[in-house]
Amino acid sequence: MLEKQLALLTTAAAALAAGIYVFWGPGTNRRQRRKDVCPGLENLGNSCFLNSVLQALAPCSYVVDWLTTFLDKQDNDASNDCLANTIIKTLQVLNNKTDYEGSTYSPVDVIRALRARHWVISPDEQDAHELFNVLTQTLDEETTKYPSVISLFDLSSLQSPVNKYQPVAEAVTRSKGLLPVLPHKEMEHPFRGLLASQLQCVDCGYKFPVRYDLFDSLSLSLPNSMWGVTNLDSLLKHFVTAETVSNVECPGCAKVDGIEISDGRPLPRKTFRKRLTIGKLPQCLCIHIKRTQWLNNGLPMKRFEHISFPEVLHMDEYVYSAADKSLTARHGLLGGKEQFFLGHTHSDSGMKRTTSGPVNLLRALNYDNRTTMTGIFLQPPNPLTVSNGHSDVNHNGPELPKYLQSEYTYKLTAAIQHLGDVFSGHFVTYRRSPLVPSGDAYSDRWLYASDTTVKKVSLHDVLSMEAYMLFYERV
Repeated sequence: MLEKQLALLTTAAAALAAGIYVFWGPGTNRRQRRKDVCPGLENLGNSCFLNSVLQALAPCSYVVDWLTTFLDKQDNDASNDCLANTIIKTLQVLNNKTDYEGSTYSPVDVIRALRARHWVISPDEQDAHELFNVLTQTLDEETTKYPSVISLFDLSSLQSPVNKYQPVAEAVTRSKGLLPVLPHKEMEHPFRGLLASQLQCVDCGYKFPVRYDLFDSLSLSLPNSMWGVTNLDSLLKHFVTAETVSNVECPGCAKVDGIEISDGRPLPRKTFRKRLTIGKLPQCLCIHIKRTQWLNNGLPMKRFEHISFPEVLHMDEYVYSAADKSLTARHGLLGGKEQFFLGHTHSDSGMKRTTSGPVNLLRALNYDNRTTMTGIFLQPPNPLTVSNGHSDVNHNGPELPKYLQSEYTYKLTAAIQHLGDVFSGHFVTYRRSPLVPSGDAYSDRWLYASDTTVKKVSLHDVLSMEAYMLFYERV
């Protein structure tokens, strides 16, 4: 009898424990964990570089919105196999926006989508920055759909009223045919920015047309010799510093010497100063710190110096310089101060440089979308006649209202670190935790993600890491 009672009590206790497990046990712990920690990513064979980039993209809200907007306008069957679809599914899992209950997620669909585009992950060590460029360029190709070329023998398609063509006065083919109207992208590539550069002769002052180049990330070089700790600000200033370029053919000096280009005679070669500036900043700014240095014997070496970087980054200084109105007309395209031409020079690895601040060429030149990834030459309009609401004045002066003193402000969302040497190693990510229903734009909690391992860290841990790639989002 006693044994039967004990058996009944044991059964009842087991049933009660099962009920507690179902209704309160795992659910409460899982929900609490999902608020603070995101799932890890399975390593599918030296794929830590892929996992680190995916974890870094997850807290970038502009990336998620960009991909979501694109996929909402696509046919479900056509978008299932595209890279954008596989990435947004992974980012939703990493942001706890789905019903996925596991602690580890496999990014195998992303790898399959890359293989479908003839990009195969080899068993050798790979680079996270290289993969980032592959992802951004592939996504840009998928999200930019240009009209297909219509065959001249397809009369029904040529005569279709659906076709939209550019006016004859603007663009025609070599056979005097009409060109289709290119699509207008409703949402800009979140990592797509614009660099602008110009060469000017030191002797005669001749300026080549401004060259535009699109970029998805800014690659910053480390100085050859560093003593102590340097910061991100110094690397950015070094990036926009004017440099001297020798042995360049100068049409301006040729004109002074009475040499006509049509004569076929060689043009005089002169020294030019090349000025680089950021013409357009993206919504999401990716900064790549080059840590590989080549020795005199041809062997690569990794640089381990700590580069201090802020949580809140102000980019105004690198986009717009103090430009005196009296110098605007004299310097034309670039504006800026005389220090661009007469600035203090210093030696850096045998190269002569002239320090100066950058100029916002997007405003000064009225930039339009006629650019390519390889860069093209455009003759910009007169900066004095640009009517875009911005004048070539000092936006950093004391007369500027406080709410406009920092127009280009970015907040850190993720950072990637490479552990190991130049021949082998491991990539890990420090990222913001998925948002909790608090109404804040960014979470103030940080996570450390190393493949399947995800743990909480402090902001001090993030700012103390050896950064290889930094991800900022404009606020």
